[in-house]
Amino acid sequence: MSNELLNKAIIFATKCHAGQVRKGTSRAYITHPLETMSILNFMQADESLLAAGVLHDTIEDTDATYEQLIDLFGYDIAELVGKHSEDKSKSWKERKSNAIKELKEAPLRVKLLVMADKVANLRSMYVDYQIVGEKLWERFNAPKKLQAWYYSGIQDALVDLQHIPEAKEVYWEMVGRFKDLFVDYYIDVKNDILYQICADDTGCMLKKETCEWTPIDEEIGKVVRLERYRAEFIEDMWNEMIERDYN
Repeated sequence: MSNELLNKAIIFATKCHAGQVRKGTSRAYITHPLETMSILNFMQADESLLAAGVLHDTIEDTDATYEQLIDLFGYDIAELVGKHSEDKSKSWKERKSNAIKELKEAPLRVKLLVMADKVANLRSMYVDYQIVGEKLWERFNAPKKLQAWYYSGIQDALVDLQHIPEAKEVYWEMVGRFKDLFVDYYIDVKNDILYQICADDTGCMLKKETCEWTPIDEEIGKVVRLERYRAEFIEDMWNEMIERDYN
């Protein structure tokens, strides 16, 4: 695809999203599709996928149609955008459940498109969270607990991307941003146990003697809350101690 056609996609998306802003902000909505395209470019996506990145919300959130995208940009790009779009006649939970289920079996290029979109979302959410804190979740159609459930499901559906050289850095950024927004860390100092508690009420534990994350299978004792970087430092330190003892 030529630069001329990619520019055409950017202009079309800009016109489609004219007047729209990101939830709870005054930022022009087009900044999100452009960032999605930029993330895809970082992953060395082909030009059709780059165009789909900037067009990915046009069917779902504007008056643009699938048939219109075929006429303007061809079947391949229209299919990528169409597979990424949700049916907004369904409830939020039903839409998201279907999206996670379909994503698990989706072609690689669709997975890359979805991951770029979600990373762009998580970046924006993380920045805004530093400003407004827990009030961030009032902007969305579902509460924090359900947002955590959804992004956890997306993360699981895209887990195979961690093994693709061009995509693994973005995958781990997605994991990190998810933890920043939805996971709290605690330590039981007396018993040397770390805990991760997610906003969707799931959690896991790591004991110093094994240094393996497992589901929480015992009553949590007296704990102290930690920042993520502190918890990860302690985990790394315990791992190093085990390696030294093993060697």
